[in-house]
Amino acid sequence: MPLKDLARWTDPQSANLDVSVHEFLGSRGATDGAIQLACDTNISYGTTTRDVSLLMQASVAQWVAVNAGTGVPFFGAVRGGNQRLPEAMARHLKGDLRKGMRVVAITTRADGAEVRCEDGTRLRAKAVVCSLPFAVLRHVRIDPLPPPTQNAAIRELGYSSITQVHVVPKRKFWESDGLSPSMWTDGITGTVMPQRGDGGRELTSLTCWARGLNAQYLDRLGAADAGRAVIAELERLRPAAKGALEVAKVRSWATDPYAGGVWSHFRPGQVTAFVNDLAKPHERLFFCGEHTATGSRGMEAALESAERAAIEVQGALG
Repeated sequence: MPLKDLARWTDPQSANLDVSVHEFLGSRGATDGAIQLACDTNISYGTTTRDVSLLMQASVAQWVAVNAGTGVPFFGAVRGGNQRLPEAMARHLKGDLRKGMRVVAITTRADGAEVRCEDGTRLRAKAVVCSLPFAVLRHVRIDPLPPPTQNAAIRELGYSSITQVHVVPKRKFWESDGLSPSMWTDGITGTVMPQRGDGGRELTSLTCWARGLNAQYLDRLGAADAGRAVIAELERLRPAAKGALEVAKVRSWATDPYAGGVWSHFRPGQVTAFVNDLAKPHERLFFCGEHTATGSRGMEAALESAERAAIEVQGALG
């Protein structure tokens, strides 16, 4: 990867890297077939290498390398499931926590803001901190509109498609064929990852991660047919699994109206165009969420952005 300093990926000097990953790899001699197999088959960001910025991808790679170099385990899990973390955080909130309310409009002024919900509820405050993914926020009316560059980022920032099919094995078919239950495939099963319980000793389920174009294909089928299609493909790839699998859950991030995708990504040219403006406070409207961070990715990015937004609100309110 051409980026050597994580802190400089948003600098103007790095703008020459704000091209598609496909263009970069092609310029280094990679064929379309090699790029498709190595990168597009189970892509992490974007739909294909043509719609993701090399500069963003390079920053992600450098972030992973920096974290891996610390010697601290990079991936972990919360006991009882990662959902326990936001639940524990919610228990420490002061004031009302309103659930089941869909925001449809945000009005902001120099001295305060108002949020209007689908059921007609209006909530007023000195400030609003918005963590909605831009794929969702673009369907919320903001009055007055944010500045042009920020508004364009809200309307155009990319979001990646991933559809997960959670499969429960009724017998240990991997012991019959002698192969690992994990798989990296070039079809709709995507990457197949074992989930384990009992301290990692017992395989409890398999999660099939379909990404990019494969995820979009499954989404068009609908959840029930997508689950059946993935089971059929697993049985084709692993005959020992025939009759041993059942679908527990199909989860499409792209079709979720409250997500719009699994995480954000910058398309070619969008880092240069948006990154320094997309998270700026808009009167009394402040932005946080993984899509607004510059030093981290994923859950770490969400926490990074929350700290920044909290400081911005404190500065505005005094």
